[in-house]
Amino acid sequence: MIHNNPFLSKTFLKKWFRHFLDDQKEVSFKLFPDLTFFKSAKKPIFINSAKTNTKGISYTIATKESDTTLKKTFLIYDVHSFFNTPSVLNDTRYKIKKTVQYPGYLCELEDFLSVKEYMQKRLSKNSNYKFNLYKRKLEHSFDIRYNMYYGAITKEKYNFLFSVFKKLLVKRFNDKQETNNNLNPKEWDFYFDVTYPMLLEKKAALFVTYNKETPIAITLLYFSDTIAFDTIRVFDIDYAPFRLGTISIIKQLDWCITNGVKFLDFSKGYYEYKERWATTTYNFEYHIIYDSKSMVSKATMGITLLFFKFKNYLRDKNIHKKFHQLTFALKNNTKKTEKIIPVKNNTTPVKENLKEIPIFDTENENLLKYVYAFLYKKSEKLNDITLYKITDQRNCYYIKGVQNVATFIAYNLEE
Repeated sequence: MIHNNPFLSKTFLKKWFRHFLDDQKEVSFKLFPDLTFFKSAKKPIFINSAKTNTKGISYTIATKESDTTLKKTFLIYDVHSFFNTPSVLNDTRYKIKKTVQYPGYLCELEDFLSVKEYMQKRLSKNSNYKFNLYKRKLEHSFDIRYNMYYGAITKEKYNFLFSVFKKLLVKRFNDKQETNNNLNPKEWDFYFDVTYPMLLEKKAALFVTYNKETPIAITLLYFSDTIAFDTIRVFDIDYAPFRLGTISIIKQLDWCITNGVKFLDFSKGYYEYKERWATTTYNFEYHIIYDSKSMVSKATMGITLLFFKFKNYLRDKNIHKKFHQLTFALKNNTKKTEKIIPVKNNTTPVKENLKEIPIFDTENENLLKYVYAFLYKKSEKLNDITLYKITDQRNCYYIKGVQNVATFIAYNLEE
C-alpha cells in the first residue's frame, strides 16, 4: 500500500474537483475505504476521483459490499501494481477485470547509503564516467547550484518558478514538435493551484537547478510517507550538451537517499532514462470492479475493457505519438530548432568586421545553444567568453574564450 498517498489527499482532490468537475461531488462507498468516486456523465459507471491525474494509487476492498453498492460498476485508473494487491473475496458478488496500460519505473533506494553507491551498482563503469564528466563540465562552465523547495516558500518565489517551469516546457515541446498534455491550460492551472498548498504541507516539492539566479531545470515531485513521485520534469534544451536532465536525476537521487526516501518513482510511460536508472519495472493498470450478478454491470465492464484494450493496441503501434505530433502541427507554426553547424575555418575574422554583442539580451537568446555547445566542447567558462557578430556575413558569429575561438552560423534567425 501507498501510505498517505498525496494524490488521495483532501487538498489534491478538492482542487481537482474544482478544476475538472466543479459541478460534481465526491461519492464514497463502503466497498472502497481508501477511495472516492464521481458518476460518469456518459456511462453507468463510477470513476475514481482525480482519474488519470495521479501518478499511481493503491486501494483496499472491504470484505462485504453493502446493499447500496450492489449492481454498480467502478473504474479505477492508474493502479500501481508494485504497491497494490487488491482482491475480492470469493463469496462476494464483485469481481475485478484488470487491463495493463503503461509501464512504470521505480528506483529502490533503501539499501543504498549514497548516490555514488547507487550509480556504481546500477550503471556501467562507462556510464558512471560519462555522467560524472557531464556534471563536472556543467559546474566548471557555469555557476551552478541546486535547491529542493520542500516546505516553506514565498508565493512570489513559487509564482516565479512555475512561470519559468511552463516556459521551459513550451520550449522543450516546441523543439520536439509534440503536444504535451501538462500544458493544456486546464491541466496546467490545476497543477499550479494544487502544488503550492501541498508544497507547504511537504506533500510536494520543486527541485530546481540554477545557473546563477536563472532556473535551468525544474522537477515537480509529490510525496507519500516513503515515495517521491516524479511528476513533471524539464530542462532548458540550450544546455543539452551537458546532459542537464541526467545531472538533475543524480542530484534528486542524492537528496532522496540523504533524506531517507525509500523510492523514487518515475511513474508511467517509457523513456530511455527511466529504464537506465530504475531498479525495477511494474505496470500501471486500470481496474474495473463489477457486480457479477448484474447484467448491466457485466455489460458495462465488457464494453469498458474492450475500449481500453483498443487504446492499448493503438499505443503499441505508436499512434499516440503520431497523434501528439499531428495536434502540435495543427496548432503551431513553430519550426524545429536546426542543428548547430560550426564554420570549419576558425581563424579570427577581420577586427573591423566584429561587433561585440551581449550574450543574454532577449534578442540574442536563440544564440545561447551555440554558445553552450562551444563551452561544452572546449571546457571554457561562460564568464570568460565574448560573443561577436561578424557584420559582413549573414547570421555568422564569432566566440572568443580564454584558450579557444570558434565561428558558427546561426539558423532560424530573423534579420
